[in-house]
Amino acid sequence: MARKNGTGNGSQKSVHDARSDLLTRAERNAEGAAPCKTDPLGDAKAARAVVAALREHAAEMSRRGLPAAYGEAALDLAREIEEHLAAMPAAAVAARGRTPEMADLLADAASTAQAIRGAVLRLSRGPDGRKTARDLGFGQPFSARQPAHVARALQRILEGLEAHKELKEDLGVLAEDIQTIQDLARDLGKLPGTGAPISDEQAALIRAQGALRAFFDLFAAKASLALAADPDERSRLLSLIPRVDDRRHLRRSAPELASG
Repeated sequence: MARKNGTGNGSQKSVHDARSDLLTRAERNAEGAAPCKTDPLGDAKAARAVVAALREHAAEMSRRGLPAAYGEAALDLAREIEEHLAAMPAAAVAARGRTPEMADLLADAASTAQAIRGAVLRLSRGPDGRKTARDLGFGQPFSARQPAHVARALQRILEGLEAHKELKEDLGVLAEDIQTIQDLARDLGKLPGTGAPISDEQAALIRAQGALRAFFDLFAAKASLALAADPDERSRLLSLIPRVDDRRHLRRSAPELASG
């Protein structure tokens, strides 16, 4: 009966309700140490393709609890992300003003932080894993393009490894590794903008992006079940969602630099 009268699985939710649900899910994800995507503009652009796919399968997705209101809420969030980015020119100006040495330092520090964070996720899958991941900074905003984010990530890694000796041993972190992280954090602290607090604009951007990622998660989960009998279409839909571990913003590899 619920399917016949259109009230099943939340299909009557308004855009406001859907948005509130996504924001709540984003907050829970942050509390659960879910990693943040580093490319908000990429998420905003991908949202339009994902919503278009949602509309193509509107009836089945709505039946499974993802009605059109969620798509409209996702588009609103995508527009907000683009507006917040447009209102934050300072980061782009700072990036253009970096010397090659400063850019190399930031790339090295970000790469180091990401390598450790990736390893931590592999070793933090037990009952207390989420708490351990939070202690090492997961769930906090992290952009490899922003020195303040990378510096904070390195500091949280140092503090977390000190608090979780067993994780440090499991990771195989050596004394020289700790020294490298400390050196990177110290040198990074000398870059302009490293000590700047997160602005209201940045906070709003992070909140909107987290909610959009929550929409992507819902879409992926429901599409996986709804299209289980059509693996090609399921793969197409899932490919529309940007991968969380994309590293497009990092330095090109040595061979690429040599060939360029």
